[in-house]
Amino acid sequence: MQNFFVKNKSIVTFLILEVVALTAFNFGNVGHIFGLAGGILAIIAAVFVYFSSEDKKSLLLVLVPVGLLFVVSLFGSLNQFSKGFSTLSNISLALALPGFLFLGFAIRKFNDVKPRTVLLVVGAALAGITLFGLLSTIVEYGFFYRLIYKNTPNYYYDGIPYDVTKEMYWLTGFSFGEIYIEYGSLFAILCASFLSGLLFVSPKKDRNDFIISAGIGGVGLIALLVLPNFKAIAILAVVSLFAVIYRFLRNNKKAMKIIGILFVSGIGLALLFFIISLINAATGYTLPGFLNRLFVQNRFMVKVTPIYDALFAKYNGKLIHFFGMNTAYSSADVWMDSNIFEVELLKEIGLIGTLVFGIFALAMGYFMYHYLKQSDDENHVKAILITIVLAFFVYESLFNTIIIAPHEKAYEAFLRTPTLLVVLFVLGYIFTVPSKKEEQHE
Repeated sequence: MQNFFVKNKSIVTFLILEVVALTAFNFGNVGHIFGLAGGILAIIAAVFVYFSSEDKKSLLLVLVPVGLLFVVSLFGSLNQFSKGFSTLSNISLALALPGFLFLGFAIRKFNDVKPRTVLLVVGAALAGITLFGLLSTIVEYGFFYRLIYKNTPNYYYDGIPYDVTKEMYWLTGFSFGEIYIEYGSLFAILCASFLSGLLFVSPKKDRNDFIISAGIGGVGLIALLVLPNFKAIAILAVVSLFAVIYRFLRNNKKAMKIIGILFVSGIGLALLFFIISLINAATGYTLPGFLNRLFVQNRFMVKVTPIYDALFAKYNGKLIHFFGMNTAYSSADVWMDSNIFEVELLKEIGLIGTLVFGIFALAMGYFMYHYLKQSDDENHVKAILITIVLAFFVYESLFNTIIIAPHEKAYEAFLRTPTLLVVLFVLGYIFTVPSKKEEQHE
């Protein structure tokens, strides 16, 4: 029986990479189909991992983040918010979130695929859809059109004025059409994250790795420059600091300790702000005047406050914030774009689900730390994978968008985005259990 699973795991490996590539490319905007396929494939992969891998400890430990994601997916697929989506989309969500994380873990355990192959599959798919968007945008609008039309941005479509500097062209199914820049730029910044690998490879000694990093990363960076999208470029520069620090300071314990303290402090302050703003809204904005202005009227909270008001309201006499928004309560509030994925989580899975997602994030941060410390992956692979994860969550914390197209009523909830599934696959791939030697040292 075991020989059967060992001999045939290469077939499962191929299917996993195929599903991940199609999800990253997001052809036809049918991510829920690929999500469903990935979830089913993860169940099959779990059987193969169990019978073909001798490392049962990591298989047991990976069930912790997988289980947390499964709880999150249940909140998102069975609550009131989920009623705004099709049954197929909800089933896909229930399987896809934990499934894609496990697919990344399975690829690692099969040992049939080199890390650079995983990078190439994910990067090529992201670069492919980004390149189509880049070329079509150049043809339709020209180079640097956001600067050229800055003073005269408006045009009319069916008698309604639209701002050309807020949109770009994109491949949607078998045709091209307008989408918002925030949506397309996410794919570009994930591609551009590959540039971090150039700090660790030489064009002469590591030619193939250099070409992969420069080629995929170049597509993303050029796409951001052609628009141009300076905000996304700034985020790319910030998250790329990780690669710079890892390249030059990873052996300097004192510097790494200081950087670690600053990093944790920054996340702690952001989390504290988020919690205080929630408590303030739940208690009817009872903070003193200055603090109330700080947590309610700053430019980040202008779009968030109405969503908080809807979250802490009652629907049919029941509070709705614990399990997500009821789409029947207020369609305008449900589909108001906060641009902050943490707030979108509150809408989709409520306070309890968001708390579970936060615990998942902390757990994965722990395993990512051990990946950097003890993984045998080459440094450029580590840099690229971690930069992709950082770029995704930082970007989505500031420029998440659920309204995709300016001319169509197309919405995409955060937990149902194909890019999230790809990042979960990456997180599963870098899942690393601390070794006994490392545990004793700590």
